Amino acid sequence: MSQRPLRFVHASDFHLEMPLQGVAEVPDHLRQRFVDAPYAAAEKVFDTVLAEEAEFLVLSGDILHPAGTGPRGPLLLSEQFARLAQRQIPVYWAAGAVDPPEVWPAFLPLPENVHVSPRGRVTQVVHQRDDMSVARVLLASRDGNRMFRAGDFAPDPAGLFCVAAVHGGIETAALGMNGIDYWALGGRHDRSTLCSAPPMAHYAGSPQGRRPDEAGAHGCTIVQVDENRQPRTQMASTDTIRWLSERVVVEVSTSRSELELLLRERLRTLVETTPKIDLLVSWTVAGDGPLIAQLRRGKLAAELLDVLRSEHGFAAPAAWSVSMEVEPLAGLPPEWYEQETIRGDFLRAIRQFEMNQGEPLELERYMSEAHLAGALAPAAAISDKTVRMAVLHDVAWLGIDLLSGEEARS
Repeated sequence: MSQRPLRFVHASDFHLEMPLQGVAEVPDHLRQRFVDAPYAAAEKVFDTVLAEEAEFLVLSGDILHPAGTGPRGPLLLSEQFARLAQRQIPVYWAAGAVDPPEVWPAFLPLPENVHVSPRGRVTQVVHQRDDMSVARVLLASRDGNRMFRAGDFAPDPAGLFCVAAVHGGIETAALGMNGIDYWALGGRHDRSTLCSAPPMAHYAGSPQGRRPDEAGAHGCTIVQVDENRQPRTQMASTDTIRWLSERVVVEVSTSRSELELLLRERLRTLVETTPKIDLLVSWTVAGDGPLIAQLRRGKLAAELLDVLRSEHGFAAPAAWSVSMEVEPLAGLPPEWYEQETIRGDFLRAIRQFEMNQGEPLELERYMSEAHLAGALAPAAAISDKTVRMAVLHDVAWLGIDLLSGEEARS
């Protein structure tokens, strides 16, 4: 069936109630930008809808929790919805975990161009252009941990292009069902495409990265549908603060001045290639030799961060160096594990945890009751295997530094 060309914007996971995090101390000159970043990114999504002359906006959940944002969140969204209403652009909203329809404040009614699906069932809306039906949008708001099934979605009987918006769990089999052309998925903060042809299943990701592990550009997705019903996606960047992870490698002979020059040149390149966006850069220096030992044990890492921050961290836009981690490339000497020393006992204990992933670390044993009752307790419950190995790696080197003499320094 021939399809009239169609353009719409897919966005999700605004999380206006969630501030940026992952920085031990936010510099004073960036604090307000940290607070404003999620809101500025959300506004850019609506700017994209208008600039691209999109026919509608699909929101795939976790837009905001009004109790977490206070009045600012709903007021901003209402203003942006009104901008689209002036151009007669509808918004199709499948709610997620934090934004079920019932939490929207009653004192601020949603405009008529916003269609929100109730929880627990699939809502169908036929999108029209010039009084002609051009697409069918299926909205499935999240209902706890319930998995939506293929049978919950009914494609358009007349063969219109069909968009299904879902946040959270959905059976994999449902993604391949006939009649759904584009799955607008929500629940992941990083942009990704599960399958591209046909149908297409796509996560737009969050318009603004929140933590160092959400590095890279964030935004919304422009979806262009051609006459053959084939959707093509294009990312529109909306983030105003961008996390970056940069890794540099040093040789045994690398000097401090050479490393400093390498870091400064890399940061200068990042600034030049990413204009108009504040950057938060997490550095990893990999290698072996005396320089790595100085970075790990001494004040060198802090001194290099001060150099990078003074050069670019206070500009507008800023490129703030958040942290500097060390990654030794060579493994530990095998004989260290065999030594009858406190260090040897310690390394053997670490190796035991590395080899037995199911063995609990029991970090809670070393925490006070106040810590167990506070925000620190969840951090001690390490379930992700990758995180566990990274923690054990860091603990091993910390133990080596504390239990070794000059041998470890070299």
